Amino acid sequence: MPSLIRPKMPPEVEVAISLMGNRARVDILRRLSMLGPSTIGRLQAAVDISRPSLNRHLDFLAKAGLVQTDPPAGMRHGKDVVYIVQSARVRELTQEYTSYVEGM
Repeated sequence: MPSLIRPKMPPEVEVAISLMGNRARVDILRRLSMLGPSTIGRLQAAVDISRPSLNRHLDFLAKAGLVQTDPPAGMRHGKDVVYIVQSARVRELTQEYTSYVEGM
């Protein structure tokens, strides 16, 4: 029997599992929701992870549409980046995950 089973799931469910299965990402989203729009420095003061790890997690969250950046990637040129939670997207992924688990 394989040690890891990876059934085929809808892409949105895969993203939800990647998010909800990672404590750091969940904590980052929670802190960012509580703080409101924040720079990486402000966010790092609120979470207990290294800056490189925080950058990787924020990158994942941004690519999944869970966090918006201002200015957007490619337009930063030395400017402070502000991260903003996309609550509607978080709710959407949560709903996709719940619907999948409930067989709907």
